[in-house]
Amino acid sequence: MPDRQGLIRARLAGAHLATGDVLVFLDSHCEANEKWLEPLLQRIKEDRKAVLCPIIDVIDDKTLEYYSSNGDYFQIGGFNWNGHFTWIEIPEWEEDRKGSAIAPTRTPTMAGGLFAIDRRYFWEIGSYDSGMDIWGGENLEMSFRVWMCGGTLEIVPCSHVGHIFRNFHPYKFPGNKDTHGINTVRTVEVWMDQYKEYFYMHRPDLKEIDYGDIAERQFLRQRLKCKSFQWYLENIYPQKFIVDQNVIGFGTVRNPVTNLCLDTLNRDEDYPHAVGLFMCKSQKGVVMNQLFSLSNNFELRREENCAEVNYQPQKRQMKVMMIKCHGRRENQEWQHTKGGALVHVATGKCLDVTGSRAGKDVHVAPCHGGHSQIWWFEKYTDINPQISFKIEQ
Repeated sequence: MPDRQGLIRARLAGAHLATGDVLVFLDSHCEANEKWLEPLLQRIKEDRKAVLCPIIDVIDDKTLEYYSSNGDYFQIGGFNWNGHFTWIEIPEWEEDRKGSAIAPTRTPTMAGGLFAIDRRYFWEIGSYDSGMDIWGGENLEMSFRVWMCGGTLEIVPCSHVGHIFRNFHPYKFPGNKDTHGINTVRTVEVWMDQYKEYFYMHRPDLKEIDYGDIAERQFLRQRLKCKSFQWYLENIYPQKFIVDQNVIGFGTVRNPVTNLCLDTLNRDEDYPHAVGLFMCKSQKGVVMNQLFSLSNNFELRREENCAEVNYQPQKRQMKVMMIKCHGRRENQEWQHTKGGALVHVATGKCLDVTGSRAGKDVHVAPCHGGHSQIWWFEKYTDINPQISFKIEQ
């Protein structure tokens, strides 16, 4: 490009110049493995509306060593409500559907830069949103659009490409703009219908941002007769957790005597971390650090992480840790009655504030029915399971 246009518009420029039947997009910091292209081309030959991603192997960002996975285990793409891509496990129904370890695997989203697509279909389905600036959000936008407008998005296990993963951006953004956030606003405004409110719960700072003109993208959606985002969640990503759906209670989780609420204490939720306590904040808007749900599967959880306790028989008190939800209950199962105790089923112990304070961790302790073990969710649904537990001396 004659001047800096950013990743998205540079890719569009390359696609305009391309003449082959298939477009393949790769980042510059990639290393293609042996026989990586043929499986992608074969699948496009079978279905021109299939958008294909390879398995992405890791290249060490310091030594450039290539770590190749064997393909027996890999993850597919998801997203969280703050607009970022995440890796998730392949659900059991998808394993059953594909029937073979080497068959293309459907994925709700793509990681970003590595994919193959029929060239004509790329333009038919809407290419990239040229209103997006520099970098960020384009992968989720394309993922939602492909699924909602009649295509499929798949990972092909027989295709491997290495990629250098970095934990920083090696370049600056013009005017220090949050291009990822602004681009994601364009995505949610065009594609996510009423579910965009869950994004704004996490990113209220972007609710009034200038995201440009989206009329052309809205017309594209209308012209292609694309399905709703609710259809996408129900059919492509049914395991996606929504804070106020299929739950027993949600919102702040408050101990009324101390006015302490469960709180993440701004800990990095990409890693296991203890559940903390902090003074309950005024509810003029959603306080994300204190937003928890009790799911119909009896999980005390946030979006991706569930509260669990690893039993230590020698201890009366044990920390409560937030770990990736596994859906099997086991040490992530809790029981609760409205305005009563939160009981960790596997240990039989109750969530307790005794001996803790704001800024410190909460724990479980032997159940005694006292005020330190009383909890109220901000909102309850009609579901209110009854429980019984043993009060220990």
